[in-house]
Amino acid sequence: MAHQVTPTGGYGMNTGVGDAVGLGWALAAQLQGWGDPGLLTAYADERRAVALRNRVAAARHAAVRGAIMSSKWAEMHSERWYGDRTRARLGREIRDLGNLENEALGIEIGYRYDESPVVVPEPEGEPPALRMDEYVPSTWPGSRPPSLHLADGRAIFDLFGRGFTLLRFADHDVDGLVAMAARRGVPLDVVDVRDPHARALYERDLVLIRPDQHVAWRGAGAPADPLAVIDRVRGAHPTPSRRKAT
Repeated sequence: MAHQVTPTGGYGMNTGVGDAVGLGWALAAQLQGWGDPGLLTAYADERRAVALRNRVAAARHAAVRGAIMSSKWAEMHSERWYGDRTRARLGREIRDLGNLENEALGIEIGYRYDESPVVVPEPEGEPPALRMDEYVPSTWPGSRPPSLHLADGRAIFDLFGRGFTLLRFADHDVDGLVAMAARRGVPLDVVDVRDPHARALYERDLVLIRPDQHVAWRGAGAPADPLAVIDRVRGAHPTPSRRKAT
């Protein structure tokens, strides 16, 4: 059977696991009654953009390997004195490429759902650049939030629940958001975090985490229209993001 994604990098596995997680919470929301069918449409939008990026990255690795091999084929197989030198140089070039192929954190954890209709976009500013070789920690909406251990030793990801999790890094009244989530039946836990390093890394006083551990919304304070936020993140009447997929 042919690979749907060029196997270099193993990004087909990354893509498949991400697809399963993304589909899992959207289906659970439907079965539990709080998710709108718009979540399933958003799933396709979100994951297709990531899959295409992964496929292009994998194909690039394969193309570079192929170019190196084909350009040095005759010298590499030569029995003359320069054959050993060429093979050694080729090995170094492939090794350097292999580091990126196997340690491309930008591909593995640095993807972002910029185009998602169920993520509340930032009103202004520009998102961090997406790079194949580098992961830039950020809570820009649609991103995977940064991983860290708090001062008390707990991993911040251990605070995320099976529903939505609102991380509160400062004293803000979020009763409106909690009430609107309850009205729509959306599972939401509010978790207070008082850790200066975590607050700096998470960039906002309030960060809403989805069940699939992506940022759904963030703000310096409670949203002016909490019902609009809840309806958007649960897939009800989604509107297109102002940004294109990256």
